[in-house]
Amino acid sequence: MSSFEEIKLDTGDVLFKAGEPAAKLYFIQSGSIQMADKNTGAVFATLREGDSFGEQAMLQGGIRGATALAGEPSLLLEITAEGLREMLKTASPILTAVFEAMMLQQNMQNVLRTKT
Repeated sequence: MSSFEEIKLDTGDVLFKAGEPAAKLYFIQSGSIQMADKNTGAVFATLREGDSFGEQAMLQGGIRGATALAGEPSLLLEITAEGLREMLKTASPILTAVFEAMMLQQNMQNVLRTKT
C-alpha cells in the first residue's frame, strides 16, 4: 500500500498535540498510543495493535482533540486525509459509506471518553 507511510516512535514520543490541525490518520501495527486530555494532560485511553485513531483528519478543518504519545516503542501506518480520499474514490460506494460511518462512530466514542 504505497499510500501509507511507516512511523516508528519510541516511548514518550509525541505524535501530535491537541489543538493542532488534523491531516493524517493512523493505524497501530505494534506498540501502544496514549491519548491525553488537552486540558489536564491526563491519559484517558490507551490504544493498541489493530486500533486506528486520528479520524479528525477526515473532517474538513479537523483539529486534534487530544495529544497522542507512544506508551512504548510503536510502529504505525500513517495516511494523509487526501491520500485516503483518493483511495475511497475508486472504492465501492458501500465501502465508502461504511468507512464514513466508522469514522463518525470513532469520533463519538472519543468525545464520550473525554467526558468521563
